[in-house]
Amino acid sequence: MRKTLIALTACALIVIAPSSALAWGIAAHRYIMARAIDLLPAELKPFFEHYRGELVLRVVDPDMWRNAGWDEDPNHFVDFGVPELGPYPFTALPREYGSAIEKFGMATLRRNGVLPWREAEEFGNLRRAFEGFAKNSAFAPADTVLFAAAAAHYLQDAHQPLHATNNYDGQLTQQNGVHARFETALFERFEAKLTVNPGPLAPIRNPRDVAFDTLLASHQLVDPLLKADKEAIAGKDTYDDEYFEKFFAKVRSILEKRLADSMTATASLIVGAWEQAGKPPLKIEMPRAVEKVRTPKSD
Repeated sequence: MRKTLIALTACALIVIAPSSALAWGIAAHRYIMARAIDLLPAELKPFFEHYRGELVLRVVDPDMWRNAGWDEDPNHFVDFGVPELGPYPFTALPREYGSAIEKFGMATLRRNGVLPWREAEEFGNLRRAFEGFAKNSAFAPADTVLFAAAAAHYLQDAHQPLHATNNYDGQLTQQNGVHARFETALFERFEAKLTVNPGPLAPIRNPRDVAFDTLLASHQLVDPLLKADKEAIAGKDTYDDEYFEKFFAKVRSILEKRLADSMTATASLIVGAWEQAGKPPLKIEMPRAVEKVRTPKSD
């Protein structure tokens, strides 16, 4: 149902926005990734600069997996606000994955979203990719690019307020389509006017809890965002230029802050995974193994 609602909204927004609505929006995800690379320390910068183009391109891979029909959708959100999770700060949802499954069952857990645990999984994949450099694995560079992009994507999604609520598309408040209006159309219309200043990075140690805490902070911004949307469209029946100007004026600080925090978090998760891997030197290419001639054994 979630995919259907947002997909239909995205189709409608093609009239007013240059691209469809996916997660933060393709343009916003790539903007965040590019700016995050600039924050990386000297030990990591050459590798990530070399692969900048591929990383910026592949940070939207998880959305492509979803569009390809994979069972990917629950990895991008947590529906805070559903009755079974209780009131804020939603302590009825255990942070330990096994406990959450035992309490709710897999079907309910996935219906309400599993972003923090997916983030932890991809962080672990990235750490193991970094470990591959110390082992001279031929796949270490490619694996690092893949999993850095994937881990970054989910943590960036956690910073988008409408990925942290059961009213994710305004469908509970007669504000259908607000998801795409905020994360795609608004960003693409006003990118040139944004002032986005990411803070200093702090290496992530516990990606699951960082994702949970980020989602909780995002949830606190849902009501102000929905209020701004309702006020911007008041007395109108079209989401035209005037609407977007009003909406942007009301949520600009939210948009700029969440984008900036996404950049800092993206750089912080990369550094955190690298440090947990033992800070291996990164190589652009790994030495190729020399294959020996194999001769058949004689009888």
